[in-house]
Amino acid sequence: MSFTTDGGAGGAESAKSPAIAGVVPSDPAAARAELPLTLLCAGYHLRLLNAVRARFDGHAERVVLPILLWLATLLCAPNSEVACAAAVVLEGLGLETRPTPRSYSLREIEQATGLPRETLRRTAGQLQGFGWIERDGKDQLTVTPRFTDYLWADGGSARLEDFRWTAARLRELSDPACAGICVSAADALAAMRACRGDELFRSNRWAAPRALAPPLAAAAVVYLCGHNLRHLLALAPAFDGDLLQAVLLGELGHRNVTALAPSAAKRDDDLATVMKLEQPDASLWDDPQRACNVLSLANCLNVPYETTRRKLAQLGKRGLVLRDERGLYWVQPSAQDHFREFNREQRADMLATAARIEALAPAPDHSGVS
Repeated sequence: MSFTTDGGAGGAESAKSPAIAGVVPSDPAAARAELPLTLLCAGYHLRLLNAVRARFDGHAERVVLPILLWLATLLCAPNSEVACAAAVVLEGLGLETRPTPRSYSLREIEQATGLPRETLRRTAGQLQGFGWIERDGKDQLTVTPRFTDYLWADGGSARLEDFRWTAARLRELSDPACAGICVSAADALAAMRACRGDELFRSNRWAAPRALAPPLAAAAVVYLCGHNLRHLLALAPAFDGDLLQAVLLGELGHRNVTALAPSAAKRDDDLATVMKLEQPDASLWDDPQRACNVLSLANCLNVPYETTRRKLAQLGKRGLVLRDERGLYWVQPSAQDHFREFNREQRADMLATAARIEALAPAPDHSGVS
């Protein structure tokens, strides 16, 4: 992974046009297989990160710590499916689930998450001040009803629908027998552009998965929390736990890519044609509409201008974005290599989690059907 500093307009590290955006594979054949999957999965995760950033002040540890403690309380849930789901998620992170009731120390959470002890200690103090967690005489931590009320203040159904819809599309496009792998450009781009889960069903012709009954939906949300936690824990080290950097990189990458495809793209259009991947690099990246400046990113994310500028500079030092001589930002080619395996692992985790969730749904009753 190379590192490039944000040298400012006309600086030594500036360039007029990067050769190719990091999120677009240079080989059109590879793009046909990878790009729709990456766009769909990344779209869901960007919506997730934006929601987490808004509710938990942009710090991974501020959501990971209380969610883990909340999952511990579910080990005693009266619904066996919910308790089982919580145990699967916690054990997958290396946390003990017996005996119950259960609570965890900072040492146990540090070992399970890889988050620094001092960061967790400071966060625990902040969350105690919010009234979200409490500590007993043995230094064990638990969440309070005040946190669970906050957690469910906006419900979990929309995120679950978004996840199940995205996973169903991934499953279809990942099937070698699926003839639509090369004809999904419009749907993938629409899913990537969506800011909220409910926009998916207005902008795409694929149907939403059928609803789960309330007790099973609760267990499904627990499995979903497990996937979301694993995603945050895998992503956080790349940005020192700063989710706003991850959101800015994702938003910038999405804008770089979506500008390549016309909004009138049809579902049966060939992906390489729609994305113009076979054109010379110079013609792809000379249009400033395919990049963003600080102000446009700050406005679309509702983040202060100076904060956005500083975070973009940090991404530049990581070698992930480049600022050209016009003051426009682009995702660097190094991002493609740096996150390729990460993206594949996240897709595999999403499909595995979705399989657990869909297994909760009772099979359709075909009795009496001749």
